[in-house]
Amino acid sequence: MIMLRPSLMVPGKKMLSARRGAVAVESAVVASVFLTLTLGILDFGLAVLNRNTLQAAACRLARSAIVRGARSADIQVPWGSATLTGHAGDGSDPAGVIAPILAVMPPDEVRIRMEWPDGDNGVGQRVRVTLNYNHDPLFGGFFGTKTWKLQAVSVMRIQH
Repeated sequence: MIMLRPSLMVPGKKMLSARRGAVAVESAVVASVFLTLTLGILDFGLAVLNRNTLQAAACRLARSAIVRGARSADIQVPWGSATLTGHAGDGSDPAGVIAPILAVMPPDEVRIRMEWPDGDNGVGQRVRVTLNYNHDPLFGGFFGTKTWKLQAVSVMRIQH
């Protein structure tokens, strides 16, 4: 036969208050783990959103560059052969192409680099667009890093 202590056999205020304390501690532990996971998922989701937006902007800018090759002088002002650098808020033609889709990122913080690796902007040559952005997590340092360096690269062949 199992013997129980007298205080556990008769429910009273002492036993009830001791159990409430244990529930409070358990709830605090579970809630903190749940909150940490939820915030981590939110931070990661925002970084993925920024990365996808950056990649879409790089593709859009590369598509604009491939129709502004050496033979496009009568249609649009050609871009090319010299490396272009800047940021998406500087008012340049490349910045004007991507600034409207950077809704979740400040344009001044998105760095642009356009290169023509084959040396010129003739038909069939390549253009490489690289966009960089430093994503600051909502809870920087909490998950091990203060800044996430995001980069998107798009390489296409010039059509005009």
